[in-house]
Amino acid sequence: MPVRFLTLHSVVRCLMVVLTVMVTNIVEPVDGKVNISGQQKQEIEFRLKQLNKQALNSIESSNGEIIDCISIAKQPAFDHPMLKNHTIQMTRSSYPHEVLAEENNAPAPSNDEEQPENIVHPWQLVGECPGNTIPIKRITKEDLLRVDDIMNYGKKLNISRPHQFYQPTDTSVDNGHEYAITYVNGGPYRGTKAQINVWKPRIEAGESSISQIWIVGGKFGPGLNTIEAGSHVNPTLYGDDNPPFFIYWTKDNYQNTGCYNLICPGFVQINKRLTPGYLLTPISTYNGSQFKFTVQIWKDPKTGNWWLQLNEQELIGYWPKELFTNLADEGASTIEWGGEVVNTKKDGQHTTTEMGSGHFPSEGFGKASSFALIKIIDMNNGIIDPVGVQTLVSRPTCYDIKTGYDKLYEVFFYYGGPGRNPECL
Repeated sequence: MPVRFLTLHSVVRCLMVVLTVMVTNIVEPVDGKVNISGQQKQEIEFRLKQLNKQALNSIESSNGEIIDCISIAKQPAFDHPMLKNHTIQMTRSSYPHEVLAEENNAPAPSNDEEQPENIVHPWQLVGECPGNTIPIKRITKEDLLRVDDIMNYGKKLNISRPHQFYQPTDTSVDNGHEYAITYVNGGPYRGTKAQINVWKPRIEAGESSISQIWIVGGKFGPGLNTIEAGSHVNPTLYGDDNPPFFIYWTKDNYQNTGCYNLICPGFVQINKRLTPGYLLTPISTYNGSQFKFTVQIWKDPKTGNWWLQLNEQELIGYWPKELFTNLADEGASTIEWGGEVVNTKKDGQHTTTEMGSGHFPSEGFGKASSFALIKIIDMNNGIIDPVGVQTLVSRPTCYDIKTGYDKLYEVFFYYGGPGRNPECL
């Protein structure tokens, strides 16, 4: 059999093809900063197609943020297997009613907090989403490149085991999370309402600082249900250190279900102006102007869905009862309000990540962060003062809490702290 020889030109062509394939599958530049493999690029593109719904139109704001206007009937919620035949509830069947409490004559603070009536975001200066659509911030490849596992994008970090979520009476378990919270136990409760002071705490890389409400169903363990809402600073999720409004939920103690905002199927949004993940502005300043937002979450007595409302007038949407076990047919067993910090303990030291304003509650109004006008919603749909409020603080020398009551702010508390300091190492 005759031996065939390749020409020099053929050899060169073969080598060029091989090198091209090797380069394509080994490294590829992303924005000139990060190199990823061809396979990783394909995985990211596939994940982005999963996360971003087809938009009827899109709006790009001056800050580069892209808002996609998604058909309300094709939003991420309906990818959940339990919601395939779900009928959208466009409004609540009833509204909780205020129950007047006895007047208290304690002195009120001399400064008032402000609550913006009209929330306007940069993208709304460019355009608006049409009827029967909802706005959702587009997720980008840069968002996915900030996480270790793109399939876990939007889930809580530093979750290590099913029992990681603290027991309300036990702060001895060190799991990388620290708390300064108030809570009521015993239930059942139909919901809660509170005003949350807006701050921008400083955080260390890879950590987060959270100010939020927890609606808790069931015992603290593998089957724990929660609904959560508030503000947080989370650069891994958003790419910056600003404080957006967020929501979260889980039905198995954060193991396999739930995520932030609308990143995974679950929460049904009906509002065409506001979407979870929007930036909270303006921000309070130390010994200066104070700003707040009001969150109300309650269980619809007719449908069993859990509604979310902001600032008295903005009905955002709801968590369908089908998402849950303990919270599906029953009220909440526990309601909590306060702060949480992820503490990764770099170099074996306590983090300098701040909670709230970064100042201890002893400094008081305008300096320490606060929750005010705290209410629970009872099983008769009445908005009442919480009774039997307890506190839990992981390490008082790092972050602390101080509760009170006055005529203006009713049930309130100051909370937070700087993290590492001479008394917290």
